Amino acid sequence: MRMGRGTTPRRAISALVALGCVGGLGAGVTGCTARPGPTPTPTVTEEPTPSPTPTPTPTPMPDASVKPERPAAMDEVSAAGAEAVVVYFLQLFPYVYATGDLAEWVDLSHPECTFCAGVTEEVQGMVTVGQHSEGGLFEITASRSREVTPGYWYAVEVEFVQSPSTTVDSAGNIVESFPDTKPVWADAAVVYEGGHWLVRELTPRDGA
Repeated sequence: MRMGRGTTPRRAISALVALGCVGGLGAGVTGCTARPGPTPTPTVTEEPTPSPTPTPTPTPMPDASVKPERPAAMDEVSAAGAEAVVVYFLQLFPYVYATGDLAEWVDLSHPECTFCAGVTEEVQGMVTVGQHSEGGLFEITASRSREVTPGYWYAVEVEFVQSPSTTVDSAGNIVESFPDTKPVWADAAVVYEGGHWLVRELTPRDGA
């Protein structure tokens, strides 16, 4: 007899003895008394206790409520200064959505900048209904600038990647989620008027 998986040696021998008695009786042998063997003790296989599945810890959103530092290069009236203005302006973007603090955003926005005004209006609307954004920080990956009108008009291109963000209400409930992270280019026009930098226009477009 072949022992099956999980069969103990003792159980296998008991089965062979039982078969031998049955065979002897069939051949007319009377010396084998068919007595029941000892009842085998059932083997109890203990199932291993499953380890508790650890609850994944959600990755905290980057803190966009910390105001970015104003770069010293903004003090230069040059292509490099204009480039610093646009980089700083983009870094203010997640900050204003996280805090509702629009003071510096408005200060750098030209009255005719459509994009600038749109952000201001949207942030004010979120503040009104008690919402704010979390995450969404920008990683600047490339930038370049050129002087169009010396001392006045500058064109700037910036490439960046924005981290995921969510919009939450006053109770902390997620209202909207923006999970994508893809490269984006922004074309900007910057002017220096009355001793002050102003973003005249900013147009985001897909990096592709």
